[in-house]
Amino acid sequence: MKMTVKNTIAAAIMGTGLMLAATSCKKLVDVEPKTTVGIANMYRNVFDADAAVIGVYGKVMKLAKPYVLLNELRGDLMDITNNADANLRQLSEQTATVNNPYIDPQPFYEVIVNCNDVLYNFQKMVSASKLKQDEFNQRYSDIASIRSWVYLQLGIHYGRIPYVTKPIAQVSELKDTSNFPMLSLPVLIDSLVAFTEQLPFTDDYPSGTTLQTTVDGYTTNKFFINKNVLMGDLYLWQGQYDKAADRYKRVMEINGPVGNSELWYNQYRISSFGNAGITYSRTLDFNSLVYTNGWRYLFERPVTDNEFNWEMIWNLPFDKNFAPENPFIDLFSPNGGSYLVKPSQQAMDYWNAQTQVYTYTAATPTAGEVLRDNFPFDSRANFTYRMINGQPVIMKYLYNYLGTDNQPISLLNKTGKWFLLRAANLHLHYSEAANRAGKYKVAYALVNKGIGYTYDPYPGNSVSANRDVTNYQQTFLPWPYDFDARGGQAPAYRNTWYRNMGIRGRANLKPVTLPATDSVTNVENMIITEDALELAYEGERWPDLLRVAMRRNDPSFIADKVYDKLRKSGLSAGAASAARTKLMNRDWFLPFKLN
Repeated sequence: MKMTVKNTIAAAIMGTGLMLAATSCKKLVDVEPKTTVGIANMYRNVFDADAAVIGVYGKVMKLAKPYVLLNELRGDLMDITNNADANLRQLSEQTATVNNPYIDPQPFYEVIVNCNDVLYNFQKMVSASKLKQDEFNQRYSDIASIRSWVYLQLGIHYGRIPYVTKPIAQVSELKDTSNFPMLSLPVLIDSLVAFTEQLPFTDDYPSGTTLQTTVDGYTTNKFFINKNVLMGDLYLWQGQYDKAADRYKRVMEINGPVGNSELWYNQYRISSFGNAGITYSRTLDFNSLVYTNGWRYLFERPVTDNEFNWEMIWNLPFDKNFAPENPFIDLFSPNGGSYLVKPSQQAMDYWNAQTQVYTYTAATPTAGEVLRDNFPFDSRANFTYRMINGQPVIMKYLYNYLGTDNQPISLLNKTGKWFLLRAANLHLHYSEAANRAGKYKVAYALVNKGIGYTYDPYPGNSVSANRDVTNYQQTFLPWPYDFDARGGQAPAYRNTWYRNMGIRGRANLKPVTLPATDSVTNVENMIITEDALELAYEGERWPDLLRVAMRRNDPSFIADKVYDKLRKSGLSAGAASAARTKLMNRDWFLPFKLN
């Protein structure tokens, strides 16, 4: 029987698995996790350990639907459609009751129970010399990080949850909460930081290891959680901003401090090279937006494309041949799906309030470029959602399903991707940490037009300009705030960040103008707005709003945005005031009940 990583992932999701690099099928993971290794053919060697790791990720993939709904529909960017049921309405209007199936925490705890079982058995394996120490360190740290990530999600949405780190037979044991500590979100974050920062391995699986591989054209290099970004997020929630920036910067410079290659200059740097920006084919023609590449294509590209790998950090695939079925098609698509949720009017207003610096490259090469300011709206909107039959449709997850005619390419082919982390998330969270650490200009640069532009007294000059930039285009700050974006000819420079163009620069947007008396709050507001424009529907919105509201001790930061969404909604306008009152009372969390 031919084995592929696809088979392994899919089978693990369904409770059984196929061993990587094996030549025969075998049992992988029980539906109900066990606390010992007495099960036949389990936990014998590194291949069994790999199968257990893949089994955990199979369970993680079942969280895709609740992850996106809880993090987006509770915020200000996503609204319900006429097709939504009462339970989705509750979620959007902040009225979810304890029996609402969309807020069931059990799927999250199924992952945690599985993680605890695997971690326990990994410890037994290394003690019995069934795993080498480095094999143990890599796999243990991976699964431990998944558990911390799931716990962070639970804390964000429920506020107070049972915290269990030892093996139990099944999730139902957690119903008796007297047996487990119930931790509030701040205490939970402290506990997660204390545990996760002690993990023995924080990098990606090294190239050549059994879990970092390509089989039948399917690569696993974006399949696993990024442990440094997770740690950065935990520090960001905790308020340790220098530590958060340090962890994020490690990933931003994942290829090391020295190099000279396309990968080195472009990966995770929001680069001006490659096809990841916003372009038009005809001057002053709003209808000539280029759809065949650029920012939109980030969400359609195959995982083998350069631009995909320069941008995506953590991405889980849905395969057309295996369960679970891609949940995003049913949520978002009006053709072949149920079309349950859509962009809110508030989200559309955010995009429409932006202004582009329009760049047009004429068909005649000698004509050069024509720059025009005040080109209205943010074109990322056109790529994030599409009008189909007069209704706005969230498109980020549908580009591998709907064709240019808005019809399914194949009703049976529901292949897709779950975008969990990309370079834009990384830069925006780093900027949030840097701003709070007092490095607001660094944060401003990365969000707007990049380091080189912001730290140059004569911005806008290209690298071909015959000028000395020795003392420009760099921050002159210590790690983790040191950025060198020099790109000049006299003398010649091509330094680490010279291609960095910033989040808004990549979208062709004008830089944000801040008040003359700048403040941390103004920069933070800018960052959170940019989060909405860039990352809509990728599962970041509710955590971003909640984190800032808690940090500032200002419930209006979250209450007003949800209020604006609901008052503009054609389906929920009457619920706006009640939702605002609830959120102003710091009633931010869902009722917790294990069904």
